[in-house]
Amino acid sequence: AGSITREDAARLGMTLLDSYIIVGDKSLPETLYSPAELYALMRKGVKVRTAQASVFERHQHYESIISRYGLALYLCVGSIYTGNYQAVSAWKKQNDPDERLTVIDTGLASGRLGIAALATARYAGRAHHADKVVRFAETAVRKSKEYIFLDRLQYLVAGGRLSKTKGFFGDMLHLKPIMSPTAEGAVKAGTVRNQNEQIEFAMEKLQKGLYQDAGSLILLEYSDNRQWVEDHVLGKIKGRYPTAEVIFQPLSLTSGAHMGPGTWGVAFLPSPFQNQN
Repeated sequence: AGSITREDAARLGMTLLDSYIIVGDKSLPETLYSPAELYALMRKGVKVRTAQASVFERHQHYESIISRYGLALYLCVGSIYTGNYQAVSAWKKQNDPDERLTVIDTGLASGRLGIAALATARYAGRAHHADKVVRFAETAVRKSKEYIFLDRLQYLVAGGRLSKTKGFFGDMLHLKPIMSPTAEGAVKAGTVRNQNEQIEFAMEKLQKGLYQDAGSLILLEYSDNRQWVEDHVLGKIKGRYPTAEVIFQPLSLTSGAHMGPGTWGVAFLPSPFQNQN
């Protein structure tokens, strides 16, 4: 659930533990499910569910990583969201007496987890000591921020994450909630009425959160609205932060399955942290 692509993983030496997208009898890892197909079905009112990987699959991932790399770091999606942290902790007690797998309960999900993982993987490629990578990751987790902009509340209602009454009145009043993933769960960061206000909110939070352009990392995410986000948001961010690195890629499909079509988000890390050696 980290807005990390398989291409990211292959390039940076990362291993992904997918959640599963379930539509009817069809169940696939989220990075193998077609976003276009999923969002089209959701717009038609088809019920979509998500599920964690089986315990067996998770154990296979841990064992494979350790056998290939010896030492590894697992940036685990927040324990408030899934049982992945509990599963790996139980496995370590029985199978990792030498502490070859270091696990961090990030408390995060979506692009906030993704940007922390991307920055850590890059740092690991130039770091000389494993403990420095762990400290870097812990700092990335603390310093990262993300704001996710929903188009409609009906999908949170469908997933049981919001009451039907609140969803009905929110959509009737054309309210667009803004969510932020934290260790306490996805919290409401604000409410706006239209897409222009969404963009204004995002730019305001970027201005407050980024100390300077150079070295800052920004992850801009889209659902089924890539063209709109590219036309109306990407250029504004690049224009305001010309020396920051802006990554533009799909929102985690696990997040998209809960928050629905029309959702987009922005995650970021400030520059002083990015330049750590």
